[in-house]
Amino acid sequence: MDLFLAACQGFGLALAAGTVTGAIAGAVASRDGAGPPAWLLAAVAGVGIVAGAVLFGMSLSAEDHPAWPGWLAGALTALLSFSVISGVVRGAATRMQGASATTQVVYVTIAAAVLAGLSVLLPPVGLVALAAIGWLAVARRRRTTRKHEGLRVLR
Repeated sequence: MDLFLAACQGFGLALAAGTVTGAIAGAVASRDGAGPPAWLLAAVAGVGIVAGAVLFGMSLSAEDHPAWPGWLAGALTALLSFSVISGVVRGAATRMQGASATTQVVYVTIAAAVLAGLSVLLPPVGLVALAAIGWLAVARRRRTTRKHEGLRVLR
């Protein structure tokens, strides 16, 4: 496997790590009441970022490439996935007021496991998943800015 395929595999594994922790954080943040303490969400995010960095680095070092570029790329990739998926799960759990957020975490975790497995078997899948997460992030950002476009405050 060359550097490109090892990097694609690393992207897929880092996305999977960020996705799982993002789903957990999104489900916890959607609960009624005061919400979780900020340090708890930061700890969950930290676990996902470190896991993504380590998995990306391991993917590169298994092919006799230096691991340190993978640590940086994996951390950034896991952070992107964490932020997007936590927002998606939090929004879905808020809209589904009666349903359990645990089922969403299970579904997202299964999807992340499938992504990780496909990234190991077919490494370019990781690059496709990275493009999909990036597109989702841009689309969510665009929708947020458009949501309050016509509103003005009149004093």
